[in-house]
Amino acid sequence: MSQSNLEVFRSIIERGFSRGDLSVADEVCAERLLEHQYLTNSDLPGPEILKSQIENARKSINDLKLTLSASVETEDTVWARCTATGLDPRSGKSVTIDVMDICRFAGGKLVEHWGVPDRFALLHQIGALPPPPK
Repeated sequence: MSQSNLEVFRSIIERGFSRGDLSVADEVCAERLLEHQYLTNSDLPGPEILKSQIENARKSINDLKLTLSASVETEDTVWARCTATGLDPRSGKSVTIDVMDICRFAGGKLVEHWGVPDRFALLHQIGALPPPPK
């Protein structure tokens, strides 16, 4: 029995991003992955793109844990909102941000991804942005 696209997405966030298991990329990514996330190196084979994203996220937030907060699954696409928690490696401060993902699948493999982590919230929490006006 094959996994639903949502189950494949869950394995990416739970095994990959939350546990650092890079082997999930080899299992779930098509060889050609269209990547639309800002600042992601997309000149790599699909699994290598996802591995790079996992490694970069885990370097940016220590003890990274992603939790699926909400999702919608259509025939070939998963729309998801996750909450990312962990520690800023420079300041040691706890951080929590939302991450929005849209993942398109074909034949049970990830073939296209749009990702939007709330980088402004992260910058604000670590003190890199001025406080909001009162």
